[in-house]
Amino acid sequence: MRGAARHEARRLPGTGELLPALAVLTPLVAGTSAAALLLIGGLLHVADALGPLPGSLVAAGWTLALVAALTGLVGLAGLLYTGLRRRGAPPAADQVEHARLVRRQEPLGRGMLPHLRRHPGPHPGTAITPCSPPDTLTPCPARAREDRTPCSD
Repeated sequence: MRGAARHEARRLPGTGELLPALAVLTPLVAGTSAAALLLIGGLLHVADALGPLPGSLVAAGWTLALVAALTGLVGLAGLLYTGLRRRGAPPAADQVEHARLVRRQEPLGRGMLPHLRRHPGPHPGTAITPCSPPDTLTPCPARAREDRTPCSD
C-alpha cells in the first residue's frame, strides 16, 4: 500500500495540481466578487447614480454568481466521482496489520536511527542512560563558564 502511494507521489511537481486548485478557488473568488459587485451596484442604484454603471455592476455580479454556482456544482460532482471511484473492497485484515507495523517502524528506520548513527554523542564508546551516576556526566561546553550543569549532548 505504501509502495503504491510512493509511486503516485513521485510524479512530476505541478502535474494534476491545476485543475483541483481551480475547482476550489474559482467558486470562492467568483462568489466573493459577485457579492461585492452586487453590493456596490445595489448601493449605487439606491443612491440614484447617473449612467449605466449601477446596472452594469449588478449584471456583472449576477453573472459571477452564476459562474460561482456552476463551478461549485462541477467541483462537488468531481468530489463525488472521486469518492465513488476510490470506493472499493476494504483491504484484508493482514494488509491492514502489515501497514500498521510498517507505519510504526518507518520513523525509527528512516528518521531516528540514521540520525543517531550520524551523531554518536560525546563519547562514542560510552552510553549515558537516565540511571547513570551524576559523576559520569560531562558538563555542557556551551554552559561551562556559566554553571556546571551536566548534560548528555
